[in-house]
Amino acid sequence: MIKRKILCWYIGKELASPFVLGILVFTFILLTNKILKLVDMLINKGVSLSEISVLIWYLLPSFLVLTIPMSILLAILIALGKFSSDAELLAMKASGVSLYQLLPPFAALCIAGFLFTNTLTLYLLPKGNYAFRTQLIELAKKHSDTAIEEGVFIDSFDNIVLYINSFDKEESLVNGIFISDKRDPTLPTVVVAKHAVIISDKDNSNILFKLSDGSLHRFDQKSRSYQYALFNTYDMSIQLTSADDDEIKIKYKEMEIRTLIALSRERTKNNVGSKNIDIEINKRLAFPFSCLIFGLLGISLGGYWRRAGRSYGFIVSIVIVFLYYLFLNLGENMAKSGYLFAFMGIWMPNIILGSLGIYLFLKTAREKPLPLRWADSSAVHLASAIKIASAWLQETKFFKKYKNKKK
Repeated sequence: MIKRKILCWYIGKELASPFVLGILVFTFILLTNKILKLVDMLINKGVSLSEISVLIWYLLPSFLVLTIPMSILLAILIALGKFSSDAELLAMKASGVSLYQLLPPFAALCIAGFLFTNTLTLYLLPKGNYAFRTQLIELAKKHSDTAIEEGVFIDSFDNIVLYINSFDKEESLVNGIFISDKRDPTLPTVVVAKHAVIISDKDNSNILFKLSDGSLHRFDQKSRSYQYALFNTYDMSIQLTSADDDEIKIKYKEMEIRTLIALSRERTKNNVGSKNIDIEINKRLAFPFSCLIFGLLGISLGGYWRRAGRSYGFIVSIVIVFLYYLFLNLGENMAKSGYLFAFMGIWMPNIILGSLGIYLFLKTAREKPLPLRWADSSAVHLASAIKIASAWLQETKFFKKYKNKKK
């Protein structure tokens, strides 16, 4: 009993470091998709570093939902790969320790990840999404003047393009301004003015331009008429945030699971489509199970490969994660298109990879060969091909250098 506890502690310690490393690396990789926008806000939009940190904090739940299952898979594969390369796994089995007796530390990691991911998807993720969008709106109100740059075409506003010759940010004064307004597709408008004063309406999320000494050009597509007018003063308001078709989808991500279920039932009673709501509900419930499925696949594959090393852990984890999200995107698109029910579409990767994981685990636990020898041999052939190609490149470079020296 004592020896078994020592073994469990040893396995747990070997799992801890790659798990933490996986979370840090995968979170950083996901953050790089946002880092350019955040750096632009920091440098060009006047947003402070503390405000950027708050935005990253609100994004963490959406990152951790993805990185925790991936880190569990990576940790299990790296730990078992180390045991296999150091012949520790073979020694454990030779001393009578079966794969079932090695399960407790792996199961503890998977169950802890499952519970924490459930907490994220059901509670923290919608709050983080709502807080992130609210914070962005507040920053847009607070730093609205910093979005105005001189000498470039500004298209950060919906259906509006601005060009400003010179801008005094301290006085909010503009000299020379061009505005192309296509908010009404049937009545596109162009406004040119010599001077303008910018006033931020923070309560209504608007920017007010008080234009002077300019002209207005408008084309009415219904009557096919061109309108032209000169003005001494003209007021034009631009909304910082506007409602669009994606706003409903964003709000679904911000709702708690109880609210989504109640809304789905209400729409079903009223014979109104609730497809997008059902997809969001099933994603919240299905995604935490990836911790258990990744753990099952990791234990099966990690315990099978005799020549596995740490590099195998990275390669296999990337392949499994790719397959999972491939099935997830396929199922979600089929559910949105109406080819599958929301439940079947979203749970497709769990059903397929979960069934595969159970099959492989039973084979590995019974010491039976897996139908994966082609993958093992392919990896060996790929490594030898890379060595041959690199040797050929080196010889080619050497030949070129020798030829140049001879000349």
